[in-house]
Amino acid sequence: MWRGGRSTVAGNDRLVHSGRRGGAGEQWAAQWERVPPPWRSLVYHLDRAPANTVFADNPRYRPLAEGHDFTPAGAPQRISQELAWWVWQCGHEGTRKVEPSLLKWTSRALAIAAADYRQRHRRPLTSIADLSVESIVRHGVLDFERRHGRLPSAGFRTNVTNFIEHLHLHVAVRCTTRPWWDHDIWDLYADPRIPQREHEPQHDQVVRLDGIEPAWLREGVRFWLRTALTAELLRWSSLAARTRDMRRHLGPFLADRQITDPALHADRAEVRLLFTDFTDYLKSPAAQAKPDRPLSSTAIAGIQSRIQTFYTFMVDHAEEAASATGEPRWAALTDTHTRLWGAAFRSRRAHTPTELTWYSTAELQQMLCYLDVLAADKDIPVVITHPDSTISVVAGLGDPQAARAWLLQALTGRRASEILMLDADPLEAIPGRDRATAADPEGFVAKLRYQQTKVDGVCPTILVEQAIVNVIVEQQDWVRKHHPGLTPKYLFLGVRFQHDGQRPRSYDSYGNVLSRLDTIHGLTDSAGRALKFSQTHRLRHTRATELLNDGVPIHVVQRYLGHASPEMTLRYAATLQATAEAEFLKHKKIGAHGTDIAISPSDIYDMTQLAARTDRVLPNGVCLLPPVTTCDKGNACLSCGHFATDATHLDELIDQRTKTLTLIDVRREQFQARTGRELTDDNVWIHQRRREIGSLDAIIGRLQSTDSAPGTAGIGGAGTAGRGPGLQVSTRGSHESVLRKADPGTAR
Repeated sequence: MWRGGRSTVAGNDRLVHSGRRGGAGEQWAAQWERVPPPWRSLVYHLDRAPANTVFADNPRYRPLAEGHDFTPAGAPQRISQELAWWVWQCGHEGTRKVEPSLLKWTSRALAIAAADYRQRHRRPLTSIADLSVESIVRHGVLDFERRHGRLPSAGFRTNVTNFIEHLHLHVAVRCTTRPWWDHDIWDLYADPRIPQREHEPQHDQVVRLDGIEPAWLREGVRFWLRTALTAELLRWSSLAARTRDMRRHLGPFLADRQITDPALHADRAEVRLLFTDFTDYLKSPAAQAKPDRPLSSTAIAGIQSRIQTFYTFMVDHAEEAASATGEPRWAALTDTHTRLWGAAFRSRRAHTPTELTWYSTAELQQMLCYLDVLAADKDIPVVITHPDSTISVVAGLGDPQAARAWLLQALTGRRASEILMLDADPLEAIPGRDRATAADPEGFVAKLRYQQTKVDGVCPTILVEQAIVNVIVEQQDWVRKHHPGLTPKYLFLGVRFQHDGQRPRSYDSYGNVLSRLDTIHGLTDSAGRALKFSQTHRLRHTRATELLNDGVPIHVVQRYLGHASPEMTLRYAATLQATAEAEFLKHKKIGAHGTDIAISPSDIYDMTQLAARTDRVLPNGVCLLPPVTTCDKGNACLSCGHFATDATHLDELIDQRTKTLTLIDVRREQFQARTGRELTDDNVWIHQRRREIGSLDAIIGRLQSTDSAPGTAGIGGAGTAGRGPGLQVSTRGSHESVLRKADPGTAR
């Protein structure tokens, strides 16, 4: 809960100074001057414009001829004006809908709090910022209990507390002269003075300092973060984790140990021992955010790193910290505090890379069907025809923006934040290239410009097909239709609050609606695990996997994905190689005429990879001939002792047998027509073909008698004409499936 500032007084209230009094009056006068005359009264006709665009609909507040009056009875005029200013500000900036019942409850609480303030301090209340959120809520709860004989419900109390926090924060930030960093809540919506990037992916994130105890730690963290943010040592999205570490872990630990000095201890050895104990604390149940969910070694190492960074910074800026925080003991820090943990006591980060997962083509096709549910109007039945021809009827969720954002992620492999922060017009022409024609629906027609906020120094554009352009144009048309007259900065707008289109849609609202879709579709993968639309980063893995399988060079995939170095891109390649080997080894290899191969499968795999030559990799198997030996057998592999194959080639072998029999019949007919004689089996050409048929019969019979499933994988070789992918993984064809969903006209 926001407490408004750093100064404390005796008693239950935590009073907050409204800033430098001389400038505060001028600041408030400037804010009040901006309020249009119709909004300067707290009497609203909720059913009429413009109030009906600001207030949420509440059936209990029926239209009144005189309007509904929300003026705090008996409160100073400035309090009523600040409340009216905030209501106008909510509508002007589109920050929230004002719930009438919460406004009425707050108005009564402010009137009582103002009277109590005058009685206790012998002077009238100057501003809402001079109260604390806790005191306003407390007075409102007591009033509610007097009127109803009971306490308000926990849910209502949470809602009204959030409502008052929003009001209090905006008044304290906009109507006083206190610097942005002097507040205990940092909110980009409330305070535009906070340093931020032009495109901030975590723009809806709120940084809270109010829960950090003891006070000297809170002020030290305030100095650290505001300095780091101003100097661009940290970005806004990095701040929440650092305040969370102090609020949840370091602060409670120091309080439990009754540590009252920023230097922690005068003895260097004791400081080291203290943080050894802190590591033990992080591994204990006391540090768990949820029961039976201990912190992982990676999480513990991250907490240690951030706390060490904090103390190292405070050592480097000890004198400035002492002056800025008003706590002279910060100046007593020494180089001991730059090494809180010895090398032997630091938690080791796990070096095992996270397994990369992707959606198979079949899985993606199932999920694409359900995008219609996401896009359809709420509660409108949607008939879905699945790839297996089954039919489902599901009620729509009414979020076409989310459906188009998800589709763009699948098409481009971009991160969710990069899609949600697309410019309102993110397309550029391809220099020197004419627009692709309708005869080439999958050709590149434009460049997509996205906001690259994670990695510096990469080109934030990719080539895109017509289907992607169509999705973007469809979203632009939707914005113009639903928000006429709006000149948005971003392509995807917020669902509840548009902010005049100057802020992108938040990831939270996007993730929430995808999670709702996850709860109703019931789709599973081949292992029976639930497919989740909310795991959007798997779409990026899927696109990267398919590009590599299609033989796109590593450096091109790196540029397409926006990776700063090839190491990250190589993770996809390494995962593919491991999967390819596992797929190869799980099938039993047999030779010509269905004989067993004595060579181990792993050795066969190494042979095919180390000797990646055209005559070693076949469309229906592999050749085990030594690399230094040449082959003079031509098309007689099926009867050669160096031939090997497995169940993954069964379909190709059956097709080859059928075509060979057809070819024999055609040649017999041609020979009969030309010579008038029958082409018998003793003919040398027929004899060789019959040997191949015999070998195929033995191989096919052997493969069909095993437990291996046909058509699960294939092997291609470098340099083979018309070669297939290195691993025919289940992502092959994924991009084409998504293209057809985005633009059905591209289906062939």
